[in-house]
Amino acid sequence: MKRIKIILNSLSLFALFLLPGCKDEPETSISGFSLSAITLNEGNSTATQILFVQVKGVIGSETVVSYQLKEVTAKFGQDLNALSGNLTFMPGQTEAQLSVEILGDQFLELTESFEIVLAFEGQEYILPVEITDDDSMEAILSDDEGFYTPAEYPSMQLTWSDEFAASQLNTTHWTYEIGNGCDVGICGWGNNELEKYTNSPDNSRLENGKLFITARESVGNYTSARIKTQEKVKIKYGRIDVRAKLPKGQGIWPAIWMLGDNITSAGWPVCGEIDIMELVGHQPSVAHGTVHYNNAGYKYSSSSTSLTAGDFSDKFHVFSIVWDKNKITWYVDNQEFKIFSNTNIAGYPFNNSFFFILNVAVGGNWPGPPDETTVFPQEMVVDYVRVFQ
Repeated sequence: MKRIKIILNSLSLFALFLLPGCKDEPETSISGFSLSAITLNEGNSTATQILFVQVKGVIGSETVVSYQLKEVTAKFGQDLNALSGNLTFMPGQTEAQLSVEILGDQFLELTESFEIVLAFEGQEYILPVEITDDDSMEAILSDDEGFYTPAEYPSMQLTWSDEFAASQLNTTHWTYEIGNGCDVGICGWGNNELEKYTNSPDNSRLENGKLFITARESVGNYTSARIKTQEKVKIKYGRIDVRAKLPKGQGIWPAIWMLGDNITSAGWPVCGEIDIMELVGHQPSVAHGTVHYNNAGYKYSSSSTSLTAGDFSDKFHVFSIVWDKNKITWYVDNQEFKIFSNTNIAGYPFNNSFFFILNVAVGGNWPGPPDETTVFPQEMVVDYVRVFQ
């Protein structure tokens, strides 16, 4: 019995040399950091979401890594709350949690991004994070049916947009045009239109993240709204997406279009005109794309596309152009229907800057006047205008 006990004690002593604690602890060596996931989701309300920061390397002793969030396209106080602090890693620990507060809303937005900037021993490490808006989209699809712009396009970035998410029109982007056009010497805005444009909330308003342009009738008098970005926002080339639901009816004429920024000096049609979308209300399932220009006299080029079912007042559609120095291509819901190329045109105007116009006209040379079948009010609802370059 004593002999066995001695053997056991010897084995116990040998086992002590095998315990990890008896070895020298490894030094902390960090070559970088990563995230187990790089996408957070924006819902309809503010929520705290967890990111898992993972160490590339070895943690040999208690290690403190500082961090702070940095805005990119996501903004503090609008998309997420600012945050800074420390992450503590204990020996052998390779992952730590970071809680980020995402500010939700009811509006569908593009995918946005921010960065986590980690600092350790004088070295900075940047981890990009995206915020998607899938929940918001699902929440509003029931009463906001239709086509949506992708969050991004290959090799292109969102360079300008108006999401109409405020309570009033952004006057750093837009100007109201007022009256019946007589102030510029062409009553009826050059087309014998019947409406008078106003800045009244009866004719234009922002509501639920959308712009409403409303044409109204009162005892044979018509009012509506027309807004432009002239001298405020000008665009040259890129992809332009405008998501909208259109009005209809005899004599109703909605338009999403652009004029050359030099119209004041050059005049029309020398300045050029790009009609991203026009519709005449007696043909509510047909959208037109057109350019107007001068080439030894007035010229134009136009094409149209038709829905196979329903009309453009039923739900939202995205009206687009892709524009470069050689050609302009028109799309509805990302389906191409027209190309206009730069071929043998003297003074080709479409390599200059242009500004946006959104309006709903009543009457005019093309649609003709309203009749007994026309129902008022009629609205064009614009969800957003986006420019990718």
